[in-house]
Amino acid sequence: MELAAAKQEGFVSKHLTKTNTDGTASRKRLLAVIGILTRFGRKNNRDAVRKAWMSSGAALKKLEDDKGIIIRFVIGRSPNRGDSSDKDIDNENRQTNDFMILENHVEAPEENSKKTKLFFAHAADTWDAEFYAKVNDDVYVNIDALGSMLGAYLDKPRVYIGCMKSGEVFSEPTHKWYEPDWWKFGDGKSYFRHASGEMFVISQAVAQFISINRAILRTYAHDDVSVGSWFIGLDVKHIDEAKFCCSSWSSGLSLCLSNTHTPDITQVIGGEDVLLCPQTLVHMEILE
Repeated sequence: MELAAAKQEGFVSKHLTKTNTDGTASRKRLLAVIGILTRFGRKNNRDAVRKAWMSSGAALKKLEDDKGIIIRFVIGRSPNRGDSSDKDIDNENRQTNDFMILENHVEAPEENSKKTKLFFAHAADTWDAEFYAKVNDDVYVNIDALGSMLGAYLDKPRVYIGCMKSGEVFSEPTHKWYEPDWWKFGDGKSYFRHASGEMFVISQAVAQFISINRAILRTYAHDDVSVGSWFIGLDVKHIDEAKFCCSSWSSGLSLCLSNTHTPDITQVIGGEDVLLCPQTLVHMEILE
């Protein structure tokens, strides 16, 4: 039944606008929903992101109305439900109204892949958008450049966009990137091609597929690998977008972004780059 639903609903391209029963056009579909995955104890990161590129209050609403882009911080609940961590997030959300709180997800480092899956599922269930994007809370996103880039893929119904990579699968439990299911990736122990985890984007049909099949989609130790694994056997176009690659910027640039000092990052990265990453050739440090 889930497979039939996926074929019927998860891979059906829709028009840019919906049509009401009386034949009139309703509200135009959103361009994108961006989920910034965050954790407890990272309010400084969130404040820096709000100040640097996300906006807040009326400006955040204007971004939705004018550009069709919704941005939310994504977080689950504490293992000790209702404790100070939960209360801090609830208080922050009352002030900012910019969270998607996953009530049925328990925050834990080993559950990040499930968190990403639930974000896409809930976002697809909540908002009618052309694209859905996951981003970490320590990168800068150039919204204008992202919007322009996504516009080029509106005519493609099933896309998976990111900085595509592959790499070694680590089988040692003590390794930082240990993969418990390492044996599934063959004797060569190399991951299949997938989008790097700093940020990646999927189109609506793909997000609907995740929503419909969330209960049976397998997750691995890392969310980028997990998401990539879901699309290997599907008719989804993988788009290797260089503007999502951290190594696309010149070396030697160090940018400090904090809630007390926020430089004009748009002048640093230029008009074409989409995101500024915290690692590799470009380093962005958010003070905690």
